[in-house]
Amino acid sequence: MNKTVKATLAALLAVGATQAAHAQTVASPETSTGGETVYVSGGDYDYAPQNHNGLNINGAVGLPLNPTADIPNTSGVRVQVNYFDGPRINVPGGDADSKYYGIFAAGRAGDTPLEISGGLAKFDVNSDLGFGSAVDNAIEDALDKSGIVIGAKYQLRGSGEDGRGVRIAVGAGYNRALVKNVHAYLVASKAFGVGRRNINTHAGIRYDRFKYDAGFAGFDASSSKVSAFVGAEVPLDRKGHFNLVGEYGTRTADEDDFLSSAPYSLSLRYQNGKGFAINGGIARMGLLSKSSGFIDADGSRFFISAGQSF
Repeated sequence: MNKTVKATLAALLAVGATQAAHAQTVASPETSTGGETVYVSGGDYDYAPQNHNGLNINGAVGLPLNPTADIPNTSGVRVQVNYFDGPRINVPGGDADSKYYGIFAAGRAGDTPLEISGGLAKFDVNSDLGFGSAVDNAIEDALDKSGIVIGAKYQLRGSGEDGRGVRIAVGAGYNRALVKNVHAYLVASKAFGVGRRNINTHAGIRYDRFKYDAGFAGFDASSSKVSAFVGAEVPLDRKGHFNLVGEYGTRTADEDDFLSSAPYSLSLRYQNGKGFAINGGIARMGLLSKSSGFIDADGSRFFISAGQSF
């Protein structure tokens, strides 16, 4: 990651903590990512609710890569498409390129604090590394997958009647397309009213298991790892239609077998206040993103998502 991106992410993720002490008297309600009531500071209430922000790479309500403690509105459903220009591996004489895309939906089970999510996704890998067709076929057989994505999230603690409390949620899921990923997490979210803006901050820990079986010597591997992540959503305008969204985490997979590096995303999100949102920027999923020896890995690539909440 270059110095400019690092500096931008560091500044973004620090905003919530540094501004917390300046929060004023609670005045007007605001809606968070998943529909929980969150209150903002005193002053004129003249910007749109920030609900329906998006679903993450596994279909759960959250940031582009990681979940948040928010869940959909009561009986609400969000449908979204995600596209990630995935990591590229370059070696002398060839390369391997990937894309990740899918359609997802997340809904709340009645008036319970339970979110159910699912979808269909594909990790599309095209290998032409120049080591022969047997190696290329083994890599594609191991990584190029389509399949179901399922998940569930339970909100242990909402924001409270005044909307200023810390939201806490636990969840788990399975993504067959993304290297047979099994994951579980505990995440906390909190909104800070700063002037007329509402900054949402998030922090959590997660467990990830990845596994690929190529049936070819040297191309079978599995990884189990615990990691941590933080994120923030910062409104750029008084009406809350445009938001800067950032997140950063530690490695979610084994560094050697999966060429993993620290995942992050930095993006600009537009939401119209009526359930529609579109988000685009750069992201590093973390897998196949580390240069090693003669391998040159490019993990920071473009992504875009768009969806509607009902």
